[in-house]
Amino acid sequence: MGGKMKAAQLTAPRSMEIVEVDEPNIQDGEVLVRVEKVSICGSDLRPFSVTLPEEQYPVPPGRPTHECAGVVEESRSDAFNPGDRVIAFPFEQGGFRETLSMSPDNLVAVPQNGSLDTWIMCQPMGTVLYAVNRMGNLIDKNIVVLGQGAIGLSFTRFLSGMACRELITVDLEDYRLDLSTQMGATRTLNPLRENVTDAVSELTGGIGADVVVEAAGLHETVRHAIVLAKQFGSIILFGITHSENFSVDFKQIRDKDLTMIATSSARTGTMPQFVRQTVHMVDQGRLDPTPLITHHLKADQVQEAFLMYEERRDGIIKVVMEW
Repeated sequence: MGGKMKAAQLTAPRSMEIVEVDEPNIQDGEVLVRVEKVSICGSDLRPFSVTLPEEQYPVPPGRPTHECAGVVEESRSDAFNPGDRVIAFPFEQGGFRETLSMSPDNLVAVPQNGSLDTWIMCQPMGTVLYAVNRMGNLIDKNIVVLGQGAIGLSFTRFLSGMACRELITVDLEDYRLDLSTQMGATRTLNPLRENVTDAVSELTGGIGADVVVEAAGLHETVRHAIVLAKQFGSIILFGITHSENFSVDFKQIRDKDLTMIATSSARTGTMPQFVRQTVHMVDQGRLDPTPLITHHLKADQVQEAFLMYEERRDGIIKVVMEW
């Protein structure tokens, strides 16, 4: 296109700025998307909050955000037409840009009705649906979900329809636990007031959880998941920790004969498939992601949005920003 556009850029530790960059040119087979909505994923906080080596700043424009939705502005692909509304997966270029050049394989069409605020939530919820798909038969199982941010709440919403015996959720923030109950949790626990290990033991008849979902991305919650899981139980590792290396009790994993399932749909090539299914569920009225959205901001408030998310201010769960 040859012009200029705006993008968000991580220029220094905990510092997001709006910068001007070149507009992309699309090639044959590609689609140009004008981004209208952007949201922050918990994984975006890792590069924001953790100091990277000095030579890695500034991070390329558009990163680290990747949850975005918009409208097709130009298409050189038979798969999409101008005016189509889409969720985009800008894995390499980052999503916090006014326009994106995209392969149609990394786009999911959404209906023309409804708000893009709603449809953009199908991206994170779709990654959770992928993980739930790997959990097998959960009928009459005792499930614990550690963490009730947007991802943990999405697990709670999906699992509440799986005929579990107990669906126990854990978080340090009461406002999240209140929403967790609305999403279908049978019991909520706040570690600041309750001994979670004792409570889970009591609720499961002293056996422990059949499945523990780690959705907080903390070293202590990964370790706690091992404690809470019963003999021959399973642990779903979804949360992204800020540091990659930390110790766990391998003896307990071995002695309990636990199954550890790590999930990351973005790295399997299956993300569009599960996001598309999530869109289908929302379109049919079987799933409502809007309770996850607590804040709306403009794109130029990106720094404030990241700080709110990092500090869990003002009852935040998900913020949607608009260009």
